[in-house]
Amino acid sequence: MSRASTKKIGLIGRVDRERTLFDGQTVKTRMMYRLLCDMYGEDSITIVDTLDYRHRAARIVLGVVKCLASCDDVFILLSENGRRALFPLLAFFAKRRGIRIYHNLIGGWLARNLESYPQWIGYLNSFKVNWVESRRLAADLTAKGVKNAAYLPNFKYLDPVSIPEKTHIGPNYRFCTFSRVTEKKGICDAIRAIDDIAASYHAGDVLLDIYGPIEPEFKLDFEAVLASFTHSHYCGCVAPEKSVGVIADYDALLFPTKWELEGIPGTIIDALTAGVPVIASKWGYYDEMLEDGVTGLGYEFGKQDMLEDCVRRFMKLGDDVLSMRKACIASAYAYAPESIAVEIQKMVGR
Repeated sequence: MSRASTKKIGLIGRVDRERTLFDGQTVKTRMMYRLLCDMYGEDSITIVDTLDYRHRAARIVLGVVKCLASCDDVFILLSENGRRALFPLLAFFAKRRGIRIYHNLIGGWLARNLESYPQWIGYLNSFKVNWVESRRLAADLTAKGVKNAAYLPNFKYLDPVSIPEKTHIGPNYRFCTFSRVTEKKGICDAIRAIDDIAASYHAGDVLLDIYGPIEPEFKLDFEAVLASFTHSHYCGCVAPEKSVGVIADYDALLFPTKWELEGIPGTIIDALTAGVPVIASKWGYYDEMLEDGVTGLGYEFGKQDMLEDCVRRFMKLGDDVLSMRKACIASAYAYAPESIAVEIQKMVGR
């Protein structure tokens, strides 16, 4: 990637350089910052960190104005609240000052947002591009009048890791979850399913390890459920760059989300890169990330009682899972930073 650039690049989003947060929005923004540094050089990047916006609103808005005044190319990665607060200002600078703004969407539900905020269509059209992580979402936005929606996959920098070569699968099975620990992610459903499977499976052990930050309001309920079952353990948080090395030791990653607004989760990229199949509810973008029976196994979204059967179907595959592992690794190439850099350079230049 090139570093010989005289461009001044702005980045507005929740970077959290102290690395206190591990949610999808923050990780994605931090990864984009690293990619822009690789492409244009760290000295060329001006950051406006929107961390803790509610308590730093005036300072952040001032930083945004300064960033827009000093940079010709500005990348924005904002939550829905951030879009409500900053879109009018950003659109003004794009229209009146000719600032090139590259909107890299956080989440997968912008088309639905436009039903509540139809004025956003004008804001979005003032930007150079609106990158979204789903081809279907890009088509939906186009149908609603957004003229510059384009597909750009999520991506992650990951520490080099040696993927363990397995010659057989079972009889012991180790599963993991790797997401925010919250009711909407179906964590408790996974705990119960694994315990029920373990109770009737006598050929070996069946275990579930849970990784990720615990939502504060869910902490007591989660701890109570965890204490009631014996085959699941909470393992804390892992730095995003090291996720693949951890996931690679498992037989499958469980993603039993029941959150209707689920987008394009980075944890699926982690699992694919690690060569680990995914057992998941078929949320809105399941088919854009996973191929049923090839890189994952899915069950009907909202039917959490089907999770247990889906895990059992996976265990019955036996050594057929080995071909799934290879397919996962092959599909992960689309999410490499180098691939994303090529697409960005087509739009921004060197």
